[in-house]
Amino acid sequence: MTQAFVGRETEIAALGERFGAVADGTPAVLVIEGEGGIGKTTLAERFLALHPEARVLRASGDESERGVNFAVVDQLLRSAGIDTVDALGATQHLTVGLELLDRLGADEPRRTVVVIDDAHLADADSLRALLFYARRLSESATLFVLVVRGSASDVLPEGWLKLADETVIRPRPLTADDARAISEELGVPLTAGAAERLIEHTGGNPLHLRAVLRELPATGSWLYDDRALPVPRPYAHLVDAQLRRCPPDVVALLDAVAVLGVRAPAHAALPLAALAAPLPTIDRAASTGLLRVAERDDGTWLEFTHPLTRAAVHEAMPHTRRSQLHGTAATLALSPDAALHHRVEAHTGADEDLRAELERAADEHRARGAWVGAIRLLLAARRVTAEPTERERLTLDAIEALLYSGDGGAARRLAEQSSVAPGARRDSVWAYLAIFAGDLDAAEQLLQRAWEHRGDDARLAATIAQRRAFMASSRLRGADAIEWAQRAIALMPGDTGTALLAAPSLANGLAFEGRADEAHAVLDRWLGDRDAPAPGSGYVLLTLKARLLEARGEMAQAGELFKRSADVSLAEGLLVVAGMALAGLARVQHLRGRWDDAVVSAQRAVAVAIESEDRWVVAQARWAAALVASARGDGESVERWHDEVRAEPATFERHAAVQHLFGAHLAAAQERPADVLEHLRPLAALHADFAVLPWQPLHAQALVDVGRLAEAAAFIREAEALAAARRYPLLAARLAHARAELAIAHHTPEAAIEPLECARETLQTLEMPYERALIALAYGQVLRREGRRRAASELLLEARETFASLSALPALRRAERELTASGLRPAARSARDYARLTPQETAVTRLVVSGMTNREVAKELMLSAKTVEFHLRNIYLKVGVRSRAELRTRARDNELAL
Repeated sequence: MTQAFVGRETEIAALGERFGAVADGTPAVLVIEGEGGIGKTTLAERFLALHPEARVLRASGDESERGVNFAVVDQLLRSAGIDTVDALGATQHLTVGLELLDRLGADEPRRTVVVIDDAHLADADSLRALLFYARRLSESATLFVLVVRGSASDVLPEGWLKLADETVIRPRPLTADDARAISEELGVPLTAGAAERLIEHTGGNPLHLRAVLRELPATGSWLYDDRALPVPRPYAHLVDAQLRRCPPDVVALLDAVAVLGVRAPAHAALPLAALAAPLPTIDRAASTGLLRVAERDDGTWLEFTHPLTRAAVHEAMPHTRRSQLHGTAATLALSPDAALHHRVEAHTGADEDLRAELERAADEHRARGAWVGAIRLLLAARRVTAEPTERERLTLDAIEALLYSGDGGAARRLAEQSSVAPGARRDSVWAYLAIFAGDLDAAEQLLQRAWEHRGDDARLAATIAQRRAFMASSRLRGADAIEWAQRAIALMPGDTGTALLAAPSLANGLAFEGRADEAHAVLDRWLGDRDAPAPGSGYVLLTLKARLLEARGEMAQAGELFKRSADVSLAEGLLVVAGMALAGLARVQHLRGRWDDAVVSAQRAVAVAIESEDRWVVAQARWAAALVASARGDGESVERWHDEVRAEPATFERHAAVQHLFGAHLAAAQERPADVLEHLRPLAALHADFAVLPWQPLHAQALVDVGRLAEAAAFIREAEALAAARRYPLLAARLAHARAELAIAHHTPEAAIEPLECARETLQTLEMPYERALIALAYGQVLRREGRRRAASELLLEARETFASLSALPALRRAERELTASGLRPAARSARDYARLTPQETAVTRLVVSGMTNREVAKELMLSAKTVEFHLRNIYLKVGVRSRAELRTRARDNELAL
């Protein structure tokens, strides 16, 4: 009999409205939240039943499966009929997210509903991969429905709630009338009073209500007395029941595979199972539907039909047998890590020797920057110790490792679930959690208290000092960052781990203070050390080194280091560093005149930064993306990115500084000098170094433009001295340009010639065509006004050629106006009008012309293949071609300036 469906008209209507909105190809997310049994799943199923025309992809979370990486993604792919993707063997959510885009983002004529039931029990990696997929899916009529127990804001990553745009349905408790409708279905009579009482007892929960009604005595005596109502009983485990029907040899094989994982090579599972007749047993195990056989290039594999099945078999084993199998598996394991895993699973009670081994292995992982492996080992070590103090120490180590890996959400949850005694170590870790959450006041107080109560533990003191250095660096307090970083290193002399953690803060602090040579030395100490662990040759140190080289005009080397850092960081899953590096690469490519490459790098930077959920990195990436867009006249995109950056609250000063700098660039492009000065006021108060925040040229030009000429002269003079002392050629050239504008403002254009000559000479040795063309344009304008038309025309033609090659339309138009005023008629320009293409279309065009397939472009830009196809259709229309072959032909003929 079909269950009565009552009291859900409003919720069904909300689901239908959201589903209707995706018909135009705009994906949407909807969350259904509430307590267990309130009818969330039933609501989703009834909605789906009302739309049989839709394609439905399903997956669900389960408590026993939460530790299986990408288990929910695996379910979803199988729901779509895809069994060729090894999601369970993946290590990074970016890779899996790209596979989802590739496999599920294809053309589908029907509207699609992706249902993730019990999403609160989904493994974290699946949620991250699915979020990545949902964020980048466009031009697809897809509705994501996430069903969660409890409050969505408590159990789902914030990114999902943002995508849902607060569209959260919470099924209301049933009413007495609803209870009576259900009772009629079950044949249980209810009076009005009894219905009220039943609703009060069950809280209006449909699941509990039905269970209670089924267990009530048939006499109906309960309708009139006050005795307690029954409580629903748990249901039996289906897998356990099926195991009881299997012969012993099949159970032995299933047990052996379960000990090895969701899947195992037959050559490993069979010796562990110790079977008399292996092949017939494999056949019988496969016939149960619990296990299947997969023939691959690397041999025969046995795998459970679902990760949940493996978890159920593993848990159903008698404890002694499970321990024995894991002990045997440890002796057969091919790697030390695998052997340790099985030893932990085999062990019962405390084992301090095993704990020490696990910690040593965790230390080796941490030294390599392999934080995921370190976290797993630390948590395992925590399980095998009976000492409360050791358990607390390992808990704090694990929280720190989670934070170093960039997974602040998991660190916070572990902290909330753990009981740790107050003390300096706890305060230092909780301060790091507060930093991650943006609670600066709490972080400062906790670090101060930790420092005051650090005792004689040098390592703890060094950790606190290193953390205070990081805090000071994030707050743009250079002197404090230097002091605390040096103190951390001095407290643990010769300790590589401490030095490497303190090095970025020390280098940043020195850069803030304008001590660039010393900052280079700090970075070179580790970047040049072949014996240093992996972080010493990559990651954040490479990015900081590249930023310093960028300020000194060493663009080729800076670009190489930014790219290497991005590649290494993406491979290790360090999204914060990767986002920083890609944003830096985009800036360098912009300066070097490789604008189409810069657009691609910036698009990748934004995608990675958003995935990192670090607001500061997102702001940097969007500012980098705005550089080419602004120079090409795409003001709409620049304003949109600026609004998005300003919408994110800035807790750290470094984030606020990027917001101010971005705002100043936008105001300068829109010729609002007073607003430029207002945006730069906080940066001027900081006296920030050009290598960290390149604000001085904007400030100098704005002072000239608003007529504060004496102040401009003094500021330019001081900034020029800094540029010379710190060897910043780009700053020197831009200040020379500002000095020329100051001379023009004083009505002495002849005084502008010398600084413009100096700027041209400075830029002559640098690979910065756009900067050289801007100086040539300014110089040509001065010479034309001085009556030197021939010399002016040569400079203006030089500038115009560069602007045309870059499709820098605003500057190109200015150059053409000056040429016309000089008596020359500019020839029709052949540069493509990039303002007609969005930045993402430009990135797609660049990669398609380079020879990439749609799938390769999608993976590079972290988009779905369908989104790439959508962009290509728009590109063909705007550029006037009909195929990628024509697009490439136009590029080869230099008609697209690619």
